[in-house]
Amino acid sequence: MKLLIDIGNTRVKFAFLESGRLADSQTFTRSKTGIKAGLNSHFKNVDGIEAIFVANVAGDKIATQLTEWAEKKWQITPTFVASEKKRFGVTNAYPKPEVLGVDRWLSLIAARQHARMATCIIDCGTAITVDIVTKYGLHQGGMILPGLSLMRESLITGTSDLTETLAESEFKTLAINTQSAIQTGTLYTVTATIDRLMSDLKDQFKNRIRFIITGGDAEVIRPILPANIAHYPDIVLKGLAYYARQGEKRGRYAASSDNDSNTESNALESTDVMPVNDESTTSASVSSSVEAIEPVETEGIEPVEAVDVEAVKVEAEAIEPAEVEAVETVEAEAVET
Repeated sequence: MKLLIDIGNTRVKFAFLESGRLADSQTFTRSKTGIKAGLNSHFKNVDGIEAIFVANVAGDKIATQLTEWAEKKWQITPTFVASEKKRFGVTNAYPKPEVLGVDRWLSLIAARQHARMATCIIDCGTAITVDIVTKYGLHQGGMILPGLSLMRESLITGTSDLTETLAESEFKTLAINTQSAIQTGTLYTVTATIDRLMSDLKDQFKNRIRFIITGGDAEVIRPILPANIAHYPDIVLKGLAYYARQGEKRGRYAASSDNDSNTESNALESTDVMPVNDESTTSASVSSSVEAIEPVETEGIEPVEAVDVEAVKVEAEAIEPAEVEAVETVEAEAVET
């Protein structure tokens, strides 16, 4: 059994991966001073952990605390995944790939494997991040803006008269008290930005793009957004699962290929490609060649609404130069580590 951990700026989300299947996730809020209290509370009685894979955006201090705790509890050193230039059919747009937040990188990987069409991922955490990936796996970049909590805290700390407790507020479109006014104003600021972004991207991609929302504030923000946005609460963990399954796949392949030639074995190791079964290797399509890894589990994932049926057709006028180049190179990129 493997443990997957997504450490954000405020929350920690985790799930167990057993026999290749990802269990339901759980969440706890970490303290500002560290993570050990949460680890003791949730994993004190957990045994049988064979490996730990981590997506951490909370800094080196938290990483050190987790490593020390895991080594003491399970004698395991966690593997901290970092953003890369190319992996699992996705090409990072950042000139310095490691600078892209690993949570954003893993979301791109999971979104890419789940569907072959342009996708916009909106992660509503402490900060709100937006990333776009084309149907060919090319990351187009994104944006970062303050999340709801950051906006509200800045109003309270930056304005002497706005000191009422937000926890006591009730959402109203037109507020009659300070707390509700702050909640309404910040919520509409965020949703108006996202709504405008979605409209612009639909025009840019000729309505051939789907939208995904995730993050701790997604359930608060989503009801005010257009209906055609899907909620994927565990998208980072699903992306992390691809890294966790990697060695598992290679190990099973090696065990079943003891009688194969050394040349074939060495070729597999050098390319760091997860093996695929006979059914997937017989496909002649480009997309099947890219899908060298098993698809992300889709239980609990809501269907994408209001997607243009023409989105699945490749039309000459809809393909941008960058995407044409991606068709020619996608198979080569998918096998690079």
